[in-house]
Amino acid sequence: MRDEIVSAPVGRVLYKLTLPMVIGIVAVFFFNLVDTYFIALLGTQSLAAVSFTMPIAMIVMNLAIGLGIASSALIARATGSRDYSLAQNYVAATLLLTLATSILMLILGLVFNDDLFLLLGADEDLLPLIWEYMQFWWPGVVVMMLMIVINSSMRAVGNTKLPSIMMLGSAVLNAILDPILIFGFGPIEGMGVAGAALASTLCWLIVVIVMMFSLAKIDLLHWGKLTFKALLSIWQRLMSLGIPAMITNVLVPVASGFLLAMIAPMGEQSIAAFGVGARIEPFAIVAILALTSTIPVFVGQNFAAGRHERIWQALSISVRFILVWQIVVWLALWAISPFLATIFSQDQVVIDQIVVYLMIMPVGYAGMGIVLCANSALNALQKTSVSMLLNLVRLSAFYVPLAWLGGHYYGFEGLLFGASVGNLIAGLIVWVLIRHAQAKEAFGVRNHSVEPLTSSLPAKISGENALVKSL
Repeated sequence: MRDEIVSAPVGRVLYKLTLPMVIGIVAVFFFNLVDTYFIALLGTQSLAAVSFTMPIAMIVMNLAIGLGIASSALIARATGSRDYSLAQNYVAATLLLTLATSILMLILGLVFNDDLFLLLGADEDLLPLIWEYMQFWWPGVVVMMLMIVINSSMRAVGNTKLPSIMMLGSAVLNAILDPILIFGFGPIEGMGVAGAALASTLCWLIVVIVMMFSLAKIDLLHWGKLTFKALLSIWQRLMSLGIPAMITNVLVPVASGFLLAMIAPMGEQSIAAFGVGARIEPFAIVAILALTSTIPVFVGQNFAAGRHERIWQALSISVRFILVWQIVVWLALWAISPFLATIFSQDQVVIDQIVVYLMIMPVGYAGMGIVLCANSALNALQKTSVSMLLNLVRLSAFYVPLAWLGGHYYGFEGLLFGASVGNLIAGLIVWVLIRHAQAKEAFGVRNHSVEPLTSSLPAKISGENALVKSL
């Protein structure tokens, strides 16, 4: 697959890498949507309680995604330069770091659970219901984070099919377990919202077990070759790349948390509508998410192979696709939003506000997609700090402030409109920066001339040979 990524037509390679990711990401969000559907059957209060868990869940998930971004950038670079032994050590070191981080998150979550949700604006009478869910979700943090990082490692070497198949299988299993554990079946007593969390944890565990065997099967897992000195060196590199990537990804749920805190005084119905809309939203941006999951593989391997002009081609193709695709998605959601809303609630106020969400928020998805494309390319080029800055500006200068301004004057609808406009403005600015960078041959990538790889890398990165020797 490596030779095809660095030599075949750019559009065809992106399509071949992205299509399996679309299936996998749809499966992931179907997983969440099934949870939302069955929890909604328990009532508005249960739906509101679980809606409060979303920012916390997204923060933890994006910590894992940040680690996955760092590891995939290193693994893709090593694969592109045909240093497979180094790629194996990156995989092993990343899994150990993920395990340590996830255990820490588990402990902190169990200790500070109520404090976290009070900070998000949850009423005290919702805390027992939230805890019912989180008591099974927190232990699942360990397997969820491992699952995300393993998927990133597989994608980094160009294997996007297996992670997608596993995600699809877990979604189907979750759809089977959810009604059994939530409502009960035969001798199994219904657990309510706790059943949804337990079903998720069991599905993640099964995926991790299968994926670990798959890593070993394709010769990516070799614990014995990793010395303690090499482990610490790789951890240092992973953290230098991963911390900015984690911050970049955590900024998104943090911003959602701010919006949720703004919506909380509007009542449980608005909270429930926002929670449903936020779970439907990923389906609307699934093509963006799939594309931005495969761009790092393409960029990392082509950069290592010295095919820098292909990176600019990939960005140009990606932006054009996003603009066209998101217009189609917006029109489709506008047409079917009343039907979608009635699936998740029978409360007319909640239904109306879900419809408003699906008509307004998708307007800004194209702008957000352009920013995410730039972030993905920068992460693959190991410029995670620049990527973090772009996302920080998008969220703190446009998305959250304009949402607050709209909400302050026009309530729920105004908040959504402000957030959408913020995404559009940020996307336009980033596209201008991309065009300027291409003209100036910036981002560390040459558009026409190709320098030797080692001369175009920072000292820290070009020290990779020293690390190989230390192994």
